Amino acid sequence: MTPRTRRMLAGLAGLSLLAGVAALPPAQVTEAQFTDPDFGSSTFTAQTLVTPVITGCTVANNGLGVFQSVTITWTALYPLASVRLTATSGTTTGTVAPANITASGPVAGVYSYSATLSQALLTSLVSNLLGSTTTLTVTSLIPSTTWVSPGATRKLTIALLGLNAACTV
Repeated sequence: MTPRTRRMLAGLAGLSLLAGVAALPPAQVTEAQFTDPDFGSSTFTAQTLVTPVITGCTVANNGLGVFQSVTITWTALYPLASVRLTATSGTTTGTVAPANITASGPVAGVYSYSATLSQALLTSLVSNLLGSTTTLTVTSLIPSTTWVSPGATRKLTIALLGLNAACTV
């Protein structure tokens, strides 16, 4: 076989192949195996932290009726690392250090807390204590996150000169 004959045979084979492909019917459109018109749905609810329960708020005055301290007690389902006590007066809010909070429990899954806040400690947190209202707020939280429970609050009111102090709901 000569080189010319080989080229002619190769050309004829190529033309035959093209003619065969042209004669085939077009590919059919199909749905892929992984597509499906069905869908699912579900609902979910975010977990919430339980609000602490304030069980007491007691004011201590000296013999002249001048404010000395306030003791706030509460219960929560969470250990001390997950509890926060703040004092707010006007636009100033201070957080009470855990060292100033006494914890006990848990008893039946509930922790008990107490914090006695002296006039000096409260003044260091909110600066203007006398003749004002200070809101004491207890919250539960998950450390290193933004998850915080609703706050349980008490209002500490102190008249000018530190007289007539009261802790109310």
